[in-house]
Amino acid sequence: MLVKSSHARRCCVFAVVLAMAAAGCTKEPTPGRADAAPQASAGTPGKPPRAVHDPPARFDAGAGVLMPQEARSRRLTWPGGGTPVALHKQRAYVALPDRVLAVDTANGAATTAVTAEAEPLVKLTPNLENGLPAPFITDGESPLVLTTFFVHQPGVGTQAPRVFLEFTAIPTATGAAPWRLPLELPEWTKESRSPIASSVVGASGKVAVFTLSSTQSTVSSFATTYAVDLDSHRVLWTKDLFRAAAVTGGIVTGEKWDRADSDYSAVAGYDLATAAEKWRAEDRINLQVTPAGPHLILATAKNKSDFRIQYRQFLDPATGKVKRDLPDDLPGSDCAHDGASTVVCAGRGIESYAWAVDDTSGAVRWQLPDKNAGRIAPQVTAVWHGRVYGKTADGPLALDARTGADLPTRPGIAPYLVNEYTGLALSESDDALTAYPTNG
Repeated sequence: MLVKSSHARRCCVFAVVLAMAAAGCTKEPTPGRADAAPQASAGTPGKPPRAVHDPPARFDAGAGVLMPQEARSRRLTWPGGGTPVALHKQRAYVALPDRVLAVDTANGAATTAVTAEAEPLVKLTPNLENGLPAPFITDGESPLVLTTFFVHQPGVGTQAPRVFLEFTAIPTATGAAPWRLPLELPEWTKESRSPIASSVVGASGKVAVFTLSSTQSTVSSFATTYAVDLDSHRVLWTKDLFRAAAVTGGIVTGEKWDRADSDYSAVAGYDLATAAEKWRAEDRINLQVTPAGPHLILATAKNKSDFRIQYRQFLDPATGKVKRDLPDDLPGSDCAHDGASTVVCAGRGIESYAWAVDDTSGAVRWQLPDKNAGRIAPQVTAVWHGRVYGKTADGPLALDARTGADLPTRPGIAPYLVNEYTGLALSESDDALTAYPTNG
């Protein structure tokens, strides 16, 4: 369908984005604003506070709390869960196209932590799964929940309508008010017929990074990355033709193109504060850059002159130097850092596989299956603080992330997201996203 109006075309593009991300949207009225951070749960009078288990050895499979419909997904994935949910202490923060929910994982009570200030382009319709990326939660003494909203300002008089983005920060502290930074969209988005997505990549110190990019591989060079000062609430820099993948210390790494129509791209690192280029690798094709903890990034690609030559490399994000070329007998590139000292990679080919490397050197620590030891690999669902959670035909289990050894205590569930209070998994009865309390 040909859309003549520039404004209509822009609305169509971003509606398509969020329709794809949210798996179904509608232009319903925006609910009332809720600009105060959610109050702490009072809990049941006389009931002791929830115990902290770091890391959890087991979860109470009989005490699960159903998560709100807006948070549910039947397509939980490794790594990262594949849900619009991020855990912080006893709360689960759920990203929606028009707001963020804060859910008490002890009882499932949900409050609105923030709404879009301008009119959101779309809303999630009932009974449909939410496929938006999870909010990003910063570290430190005063964590912030970071997300973005695509919003619309109708035309008034001679003022033209506009579509723009609200970068939004929600303090986790009780009673603290959120803040928003409205941002104009890059020129390439206004004429693009490809779906556009926004994702907060990471943060270090008081600087956060997010990226706008095309979701179609044929136009993957359409990307712009932003760095935002979380103290002054302003943009430090923007960089076109750069899709950030990781923030490690004072370096932002990701995929860089020389021009919009290029078939080739390179892994590159930029100074977080100034966007000055620190290093750039050689151009390749089919490049993917993913985070791998505080000391490594993982880059996979093919040689641009000989497609038969493939690369899977752990790189030092500070210098771009190759720390480890992965051998062919270590399959896959879906990896996650355990929050301690290990990067765990897992997936399924002919059979499930899992392996782990040291998060500084890239040296291999263990690998499954191990036919000599008669061990199979589990389907890994999550890693956290030195533990690997997963399942086999025998049920949920946990491994030591450093050694790969089976741990004696069965966790009771195979969580896809986990912290010291909660594990999120699908219930056995109806495959609904459920929060299970830790109990050991």
